Amino acid sequence: MVSLGFFLSALAGPALALTEADPSASTAAAARPNIVIVLADDLDTHSLTRMVNLGLMPQLKAKVIDAGTTFNNSFVTTSWCCPSRATLLTGLYSHNHKVLTNSRPLGGVHRFDDSSSLATWLQRGGYRTGLVGKYFNNYGSDNDPATPVDDPGYVPPGWNDWQGLMDDAVDGLRAFSMYNYTINDNGRLVKHGTAVADYQTDVIARRAQQFIVESDALNDARPFFLLVGPTAPHLEQPRPVMTGCADSNWSESIRPAPRHVGTLPAGVQLPQPANFNEPDVRDKPGWFQQVPSLTTRDVACLKRQYRDRLTSLRAVDDLVGRLIDTLQARAELANTVFIFTSDNGFFYGNHRLTDKILGYEESIRVPLYIRAPGFQRQVTPRTALNNDLAPTVAAFAGITPGLTVDGRSLLPVMRNRWEANWRKRFLVEYLGTIETHTVPPKVPFSAVRTTELSRATPPHQFYVQWHDGLGSHEFYNLPTDRYQVASQHNNPNWASVRNMLAGWVSEFRNCRSGGCQKLENQ
Repeated sequence: MVSLGFFLSALAGPALALTEADPSASTAAAARPNIVIVLADDLDTHSLTRMVNLGLMPQLKAKVIDAGTTFNNSFVTTSWCCPSRATLLTGLYSHNHKVLTNSRPLGGVHRFDDSSSLATWLQRGGYRTGLVGKYFNNYGSDNDPATPVDDPGYVPPGWNDWQGLMDDAVDGLRAFSMYNYTINDNGRLVKHGTAVADYQTDVIARRAQQFIVESDALNDARPFFLLVGPTAPHLEQPRPVMTGCADSNWSESIRPAPRHVGTLPAGVQLPQPANFNEPDVRDKPGWFQQVPSLTTRDVACLKRQYRDRLTSLRAVDDLVGRLIDTLQARAELANTVFIFTSDNGFFYGNHRLTDKILGYEESIRVPLYIRAPGFQRQVTPRTALNNDLAPTVAAFAGITPGLTVDGRSLLPVMRNRWEANWRKRFLVEYLGTIETHTVPPKVPFSAVRTTELSRATPPHQFYVQWHDGLGSHEFYNLPTDRYQVASQHNNPNWASVRNMLAGWVSEFRNCRSGGCQKLENQ
């Protein structure tokens, strides 16, 4: 195989009818399909939906959304980069895969057991596997030369072709910079500079495209699996500070591709829903009440950040179009499963917050679209989790996961053959360290979110227990409090429901080896 380096210098909406194409055609097309996952970084559902509705993501809209399954209720179970990515690669809740944060000692690339992952399962199952873009935070950091993963040239097991962005690399470059970054090209470090052609999302697109071209050129009948990880719309690191915003929590931004600068319509302004800069947070824990309100300058800076983040998505749309077009040109599209999703959501001043981590809706809701052979356009309200991606890919590939996963294949939902025991609730958790001085505060928690199929309790409720040593908790009935601005944890009218959900939290916190699925179904 020729090296790539050679070639490169809201709550549920209404459900539509779920329709599968002719079964015989589906069976033929679905035999050992190629699988491509595009995993955006920090992309919340609202931002993407807005861009799509404005016609500013035409490639994604026409070639994935209009040709595939939209999951209106798609969530991550830990809303932070590394825990979420580990869940994608294992199908496990974070308390089971043990990647709890983004850095040592409880998280980052060093915490991930890469000996058994979606990549190793597929490779053993006969797939040619490739990664292009972001892997985990601190990959290539060289913090401990005695640890194999800290070797700058380290390529994790399971990957036939590796194009991983280096983070905290030995040369000081970061994975989150749109320019001046390093890619590990199958063990060879390749630096990119400041030229227009070095814009990171575009480089990732070209490298991912070449993986498809090379896979086809091999002509060895192997299907391929490709994980593509653009860092957009994640804020850049080292972080460009917007003029006049140095003293704001919203000082940082991301540079859009040069061709897209100034293309976002002037009318696309920062949304300010009922929980924006929440004026009264007395329903929140005491430590949360210390989060300051946004100042006039904060709001002005956040408006600029919001527009930059949305504009950066236009290059991600180009990436999607480039990959779909390459698959089409190589006669591979008809036998390719194409998945588009994100590792977590994002706060734009909701509850006074930036970033993610906490279990509120803006943080845990993510887009999920799956275009697959034999399926037509459809929309479903059935709840999907990032826990489900690994078992879903395994089901498409016809392999058995190498771990007892907590998630489940989404194929029954896509075929409209889901059973009454589809999940009725799920766990949301963050089990890292306490940092109440950050925005948002990093305080460990365990929560239960009920679904549209919930039994015994009304659907769409959220109950959280904060592991702050104070017994803090919150409870929201989302149909009447969509933006989670008035916790009902002290309302006696909700006592029985709240106590029931507290019981579910206690059981979920310790679920293992298939037990999590049972708790979701009961």
